[in-house]
Amino acid sequence: MDQASARVELISPDKIIRNPDNPRLIFREAELDRLLNSIKQVGIQVPLTVYWDSRKRRYVLMDGERRWMCSARLNLAAVPVIIQPRPTKLENILRMFNIHNVREQWDLLPTAYKLKEVRALMTQEQKREPTLPELATATGVSTTTVRRAFALLEIPKKYLGQLMKELHKPKSEQRLSEDFFLEVMKGLATINKYTPEVYQDVSKPELIDAFVNKYQRKVITNIVRFRDISRIARAEKAGVSKKSAVTVLVRLGKDPEYSLEEAFADSVSTAYEARDLTSRVIALTDRLSKFPRKRSMDPKLRELLLNLRVTIETLLSQ
Repeated sequence: MDQASARVELISPDKIIRNPDNPRLIFREAELDRLLNSIKQVGIQVPLTVYWDSRKRRYVLMDGERRWMCSARLNLAAVPVIIQPRPTKLENILRMFNIHNVREQWDLLPTAYKLKEVRALMTQEQKREPTLPELATATGVSTTTVRRAFALLEIPKKYLGQLMKELHKPKSEQRLSEDFFLEVMKGLATINKYTPEVYQDVSKPELIDAFVNKYQRKVITNIVRFRDISRIARAEKAGVSKKSAVTVLVRLGKDPEYSLEEAFADSVSTAYEARDLTSRVIALTDRLSKFPRKRSMDPKLRELLLNLRVTIETLLSQ
């Protein structure tokens, strides 16, 4: 777009409409209330950015939707706007990504929908599908965010709609979150890679339903526990049989009262504890072997080492 042709005017909020391509869809009331009070006191300090749509006979927002919403609630007669030339659809989305995303982190699900649309438009324009880093560069978001966004879109559609409704609530009131589903999908991806046999007895949608149900009933209380799914699925790497891991993962999908803590304890807890202890013993042995023999030992350290020797002898005598 030709930046030199942009101009600033005062126009009525009634002549402005929201941009259907805005990646940001969630505007929580608490945030709007804070901005509304600020505008009441000092007015709109940063002009909105718009372009003219001759077919709709309205200006379309590119930046400043919250300011525009507040101006309508305050019945302002006019708002300052920067009028830009009309962009192409792809330019429109990318410009809003780059305008907004430098200010604050958006909710991931609305961003994911627009990233999917950007990918389709770039594929059409370039005659090939863009890579994740190319999408990140074009939109100004990180490659990690792009990857997380597309992972989120893999959850069942019924949960996408439910999640969008939850996102309009204050975060403290949300029963399901984007992070919840991302942790679940990360665990399922590990099952896909290491123990796909699980899906012979319980499908991926059934596992997701089971995890949602358990989380809502507080059988699972911490979403970080979903990382145990990956550790269970990689059981063979910890010296535990794959069959044992598959049995436990299937039970997670079928038994409504079976928790992740129980599943971890029934499968790989001892193996991971032994592996962790082994690495610590190796490190401690290395440190002790380098301790100067002629150097006087701190009495507290000597006492601890003597206690350690007793503990080791007790373990070895069992």
